[in-house]
Amino acid sequence: MVVPSADQGENPFAPGPGIVPEHIVGRKQEFKLLGRALQGIAPRKIKEGRLKRASMGPMVLIGPRGVGKTLLLGWMEEQAQEMGIHVARLEHVEDVEEGGALANLFDEIAGEDESLLKGVNLSIAGFGGGVDFHKASRSYRQVLKTKLSQDPVALLMDEAHHYHPKHMGLILQVGQRLINQRNPLVMLLAGTPDLRSYLRKINTTFMARSQRIYINLLATGESKDALKQPFDHRGIKVDPEALEMMWSLTDNYPFFVQLVGSEVWEALPSKGKRRVDVALVGKAKAEISRKRWDFYSEIYEDLHDEGLTAYAAQAAATITRQQDAKAEREAIENDLRQNNKDLSEEEARKIVSRLQMAGFIWQGDENRMEAGIPSFFTYLHAKKQQAAKDAGS
Repeated sequence: MVVPSADQGENPFAPGPGIVPEHIVGRKQEFKLLGRALQGIAPRKIKEGRLKRASMGPMVLIGPRGVGKTLLLGWMEEQAQEMGIHVARLEHVEDVEEGGALANLFDEIAGEDESLLKGVNLSIAGFGGGVDFHKASRSYRQVLKTKLSQDPVALLMDEAHHYHPKHMGLILQVGQRLINQRNPLVMLLAGTPDLRSYLRKINTTFMARSQRIYINLLATGESKDALKQPFDHRGIKVDPEALEMMWSLTDNYPFFVQLVGSEVWEALPSKGKRRVDVALVGKAKAEISRKRWDFYSEIYEDLHDEGLTAYAAQAAATITRQQDAKAEREAIENDLRQNNKDLSEEEARKIVSRLQMAGFIWQGDENRMEAGIPSFFTYLHAKKQQAAKDAGS
C-alpha cells in the first residue's frame, strides 16, 4: 500500500510514533477487517437513522510498542473521514487532569457541534469527589445517541490499557447497547499486551467475544519490501547486498524498519547519481546502531524503575531455551519461582503481567509468550554480563 508523497525529495520513511510511512507493508488482514468495520457503518448503509444489521462489536488491537498499532489507528481515522464517518479519537487519557476524562470524550463525540452538549452537566465527567456514575452514564448515552442520529461514529481509543477501568466500562457498556440497537457505531481499542488482563478486570462480559487483532513482527519479505520500495519509486537503485545489510539491522521490527530506511535515506548524496550500496548503508550504520541503543536504553530504564531487570533476564532465558522461542506462561512463572525462592505463585504471576505491560514479552494468538522485541533479549544479556564484569573488577 503506497501513500503518495507530497515531495519526491522528502524522506519517505517515518520512524516516529504513529506516523504513516509512504509505503505500508503487511497487515493485509488487519486492514481488511478494519475497512470492513467502517464499510458496515458507511452513510449509505443507514436508513431512517438505523443500520439494517448491527455493526461489529468493540474490536481490540493488541501488540508490543513500536509494531504499528497507532499507525493502524491513523489509517482507520483517515479512511473514516473520507467515508463521511465522524471520528472521535482518544489517547493519553491517563494524563488528563482529575475530572476531565469524560469531558474530553464528550468533546470528541460532539466534534464541532457544541449544541450536543447543551443541558449536559460536564461537572460529572470525572470519577473523583463523589461523582454520580449513573448520571455520567446517562449523559454520555445522551450525547452519543444524539450524535449517532446525525452521523456514523468511529470511536478510536489508543493506549486503552491506561484508561480508568470505570471510565472504560462506561464507554463499552453504553457503546455496546447502542450497537445492539443498530446505531452506526464502531469502537476500536488499541494497547499493549497487558490490555488482555486489563479487560478482564472490567465488568463487560461481552468483551470476551470481541474481535481480537494481534500484531507483532513483520515477515522478512515484508520488511525488505518496506525498505526497498520507497527508493524504487524514486528511481534509486538498491543493490541486493545493501538490501540484505539493511534488513539485518531491522529484526523485522516495524519501528526499526522505518528507522533503518530513514537513516539510509539521509545518508544519500544530495547531488549526483543516487544509489544504495553497501558503502552507503555502512555509512548510516553507526547512527542506526546509536538510535537502536537509545531505544533499548529507554525500555531498560523502564524495567529498572519497576525492579524487573533480573526477572526479565530470567524470563528471556526461559523463552530462548525453547526451539521456537515461545514458552507457556506457566513455564516462565515456574522458572521465576525456582530462581527466586521467596516468590509466591501470585507474585510470579504479577511479575509476568508487569513484563507484558512493559512490552518486554507478549502473548500472541497462540497463547504462548514470546519476545516483544527479540533483539532486546540480546541487549539485556549484554547488560547483565557488563554488570557482572563491573562487579568483579
